[in-house]
Amino acid sequence: MNKKYFYGKEETSVGIHSRHEKVKQFWTKREYDYQELIINGFVVHREIPGQTERTMPFARIDIFYDCPNGLGRKAMNGVEEKVYKEARKFLEPQELDLLNDKWIKAKYEGKYKWNDPFCRHPLYDRTLPNWIFGKSQDKKSKIETEKLKHKKYEKELMEKAVKEHTATLNKQISEFIKEIHYKERINSKKEKEKEKQSPLQDLFLTKDIDPKEVVGEDNLSTLYKHMKGDRELSKTKAIDYANTLGVAPSTLMFEPKTINVWSNVKFSSEVKTSEGMVVANQGVCYQRAKMETTVCPSDIYRLDLKAIRINDLNAIYDGFIAYYYEIDKVSEAANNKFCMIRTINKAPTLLGGYYKYYLGIFQIFGTKKIILNPDPTSENKIIASDIEPDVVAPIISFTKPSAILADKVLSKNIKQVQQLGELIRKEEKEKNKLKEIGLEKQNKQILQLQKQIEAQLQATKAEVRLILDKLQVEADKKAAIKKSFLGNLFTKDDDVIIPEFIKKENAKKRA
Repeated sequence: MNKKYFYGKEETSVGIHSRHEKVKQFWTKREYDYQELIINGFVVHREIPGQTERTMPFARIDIFYDCPNGLGRKAMNGVEEKVYKEARKFLEPQELDLLNDKWIKAKYEGKYKWNDPFCRHPLYDRTLPNWIFGKSQDKKSKIETEKLKHKKYEKELMEKAVKEHTATLNKQISEFIKEIHYKERINSKKEKEKEKQSPLQDLFLTKDIDPKEVVGEDNLSTLYKHMKGDRELSKTKAIDYANTLGVAPSTLMFEPKTINVWSNVKFSSEVKTSEGMVVANQGVCYQRAKMETTVCPSDIYRLDLKAIRINDLNAIYDGFIAYYYEIDKVSEAANNKFCMIRTINKAPTLLGGYYKYYLGIFQIFGTKKIILNPDPTSENKIIASDIEPDVVAPIISFTKPSAILADKVLSKNIKQVQQLGELIRKEEKEKNKLKEIGLEKQNKQILQLQKQIEAQLQATKAEVRLILDKLQVEADKKAAIKKSFLGNLFTKDDDVIIPEFIKKENAKKRA
């Protein structure tokens, strides 16, 4: 029997619902090419890990096409693995890369909703072309006007719904009390299932890696259990998989940390409402109606880590996140640094209280303190001048979430990765051997030098001995001559020849 996946009150045995608007359903590459579809963009919504409502995590993808019939759309909703495989059919490499980037980023945005299982309402985001986004905005404005016109009618409907709800409230409470223990057991099972999700799933899915090339056919069942989260991935196994895939073991064991984005900022211009009212100036932090989440680098994660998003299509830093640690003072190392600056404001702000928050380069200019615009393309170079901040926190990391989530797989061809690993290990072994050979050569050279020095010392000693022997022989000769002539030193014989050195010695004695 096929496992059933539920969408509220609806159910399906295939795990996916799809909807086509102005696009004919296609099953082959030929049918797809025949329609001459041009992809204008993707919108991806996924459930956040650990917050799924069903056994399998769900996702939705809307693909917008430019087709002969006008704006077309293909929407898919259901089990995330099946939705992804359906969406990637017949995509070109550059289109698949765009889908993969949005797929990975959407995992931590938490935008998935259960209120539209059959994809009747399109999904929009600001990455779509302006004419598509503008059309959606016009539709929304019409809906708003209709709501204002029928405000009284809606109020009556609401009162009627409250009465009906009150009538059944006691019954629901009693049913809840009866089933509370059962629901607790179900929730505990769900919690366990949430903990079972593994980062391996997306890695194999988006990179299209064949599991057989990683572990072989004998260990496929273990790998599938690790991918689905049915079995905990041990450190040893993570290291084995990481060595084969060419990634860090920690990325296979743990999901990236997520934190809330507490505010947004715009560098190129002011933030205005649809009516033209200024909400925030350049570089001033403001809050959006919906709370956002983002990933953060694991090496800087702390409980006091805060995040600010650059929400500015005209800035070069659009989509970047500024991370900083929360403090309650002006940092001593803040001068000429990219910082979050808080000043005391006389009037209450949109963020609440009497504080005003900036994001920019904090600079002490003489006796003044100013905030510079970090975006070099902006015409306004100074965000605020002559301020008196009470909190200045340096930005410790400034990056895009997609850079943190990017996979570091060396190649889809696992055999090439393994061969590369073997070559690297061989090269290291050869380097170690060369080091050992070099040490041996050095030791041999030292021994040879020692032998040469000893030979030179022996030769020098021999030469010294010869010189000393010669000197001794000469001294002996002088002593013999002196002795032979001492007896005739005072005779009157003129034939006796006295050596010169004896004469000198006698002259010294007389003196």
